[in-house]
Amino acid sequence: TFALESAIDELAVELDMDPIALRIRNEPDKDPTSGLPFSSRHIVEAWRSGAERFGWSERSAEPGTRREGEWLIGMGCATGTYPYYRMPGAAARITLRRDGHALVEIAAHEMGMGTSTTTAMVAADRLGLPLDRVLVGYGDSIIPGAILAGGSQQTAAIGAAVIAAHHALVAELLKLAGNDSPLAGLSPDEVGSEDGGLAKLDDPSRRESYVSILERAQRESVVVSEEASQPLELMHWSMHSHSALFCEVRVNAITGETRVSRFLGAFDCGRILNPKTARSQFRGGIVMGLGMALMEETQFDERNGRIMNPSLAEYHVPVHLDVPEIDVIWTDIADPHTPMGAHGVGEIGITGVAAAVANAIYNATGKRVRDLPITLDKVLI
Repeated sequence: TFALESAIDELAVELDMDPIALRIRNEPDKDPTSGLPFSSRHIVEAWRSGAERFGWSERSAEPGTRREGEWLIGMGCATGTYPYYRMPGAAARITLRRDGHALVEIAAHEMGMGTSTTTAMVAADRLGLPLDRVLVGYGDSIIPGAILAGGSQQTAAIGAAVIAAHHALVAELLKLAGNDSPLAGLSPDEVGSEDGGLAKLDDPSRRESYVSILERAQRESVVVSEEASQPLELMHWSMHSHSALFCEVRVNAITGETRVSRFLGAFDCGRILNPKTARSQFRGGIVMGLGMALMEETQFDERNGRIMNPSLAEYHVPVHLDVPEIDVIWTDIADPHTPMGAHGVGEIGITGVAAAVANAIYNATGKRVRDLPITLDKVLI
């Protein structure tokens, strides 16, 4: 998105328009590439809430007009987007025990993004159990299915598998409940889970606890495995995570040094399942985007193609002193066409950041930089 979002900013300058107003004015009602309707798109709300929180109204449209000593100050913005994926092949296994605890197993792995926590939260919500009664097992080849951690799709794939396994569990429990249960004669589609048991969806008085069902059936546990449904939603809708990004920079008029002083990301990613880990994902992505904007560059020896900065000693990435306070907000509007109403959050934080930085540098200095990273020699005016 760097080239596109930089070009949008240039267009706004030529039209003498606010760059946010230009984007909102051209907001499409369907995907202009595929022609498909959007499954969920609330980027305008993200733009407006983000602009208010960031203080965008204080921005001067004339480049180079804000200055504190030798530091030129500017604000820039950009849009980010990342497609929604849900790859096939996901499955889940649920073991419900007589003591009211559940083990949920998924063939996925944890790389630090909070997969196990979010899986436990989704499973607890579906099963109607407290979070401390749900244990998640993962990273074992004996578990059915295969769930890739990539493409910002792992949580969606896991959630769909847990939903499918829960439906199978309800069907099995209704069989075990028998004719003596208040749930006798009901189909799985008529029953949901709540408060540690099953209940008729439109008549919660018809309910029975998991403990009661398993005790009467003289079972210590019940185990079900089920594959997730196929990701057919992708055939009918244009599905994306979206972001509205705001950046403030300070550029030294003498040395060309650029410091990002403030950054805000306003995200539209459907329902946010775990606010704590989602906020961390968004911020981590923004930090990566700052590296892309200002310092990360692979340098080659043109004589033999050898990479000249192959380690972190020479390949510069952001450290604590490079990163400002990063504010993150989101719309939290569920997408009705995804299994849990959620979109991916793993990579949307990166896209658009470099353009927001470059556009802020233009607003500060009047210098338009069109290639990355934006180093001192490119900024000196």
